[in-house]
Amino acid sequence: MKKVFNSFLLLTVLFGSNPIEKKVAPTFYLPTLEGKNFFLSKSLKEGNPIVFSFFATWCAPCRKEMPKLDSLAQVFKDIKFYLINVSGLTGKDKEDTDKVKKMLLSLDVSLPVLMDNYAITAKKYGALTLPTTVVINSEGIIIYKHTGYKAGDEKELSTVLEQFPQSKKPELPTKE
Repeated sequence: MKKVFNSFLLLTVLFGSNPIEKKVAPTFYLPTLEGKNFFLSKSLKEGNPIVFSFFATWCAPCRKEMPKLDSLAQVFKDIKFYLINVSGLTGKDKEDTDKVKKMLLSLDVSLPVLMDNYAITAKKYGALTLPTTVVINSEGIIIYKHTGYKAGDEKELSTVLEQFPQSKKPELPTKE
């Protein structure tokens, strides 16, 4: 019975609560917080699923979500997690790297950050409301997209990530 319920829950998460048209993830390259270049096409060649979360330092729900994503990254080690800073989304000046680094330090988050200073990548992904979380499978197909954050959303994301063969049903760590 539990197996049937879990299967139903997975189907609901994948197809019911966040119906998206499964499409090829738009390609892009962005600088990292450290000034190196990240290429989505190169990352996909590694064969791992990818989770992106679009954020800005002024976004309160983003600050709540980021530690949860950091905890999930510790559990799902075969899945690549990235934060994408989209400070230019509202037309404000871009955020400098020091401000982003200070925020990550204050939240005790160690996920890699990509800097989308002019929100070009955010617009390609329709990430106009923050946070927006996107899961891309190893073939480069967007399989999940979620906008906003409320407590417990990480459980839904965990259920989505469990579908990948290398992923196991983990106990979610609590990171306060």
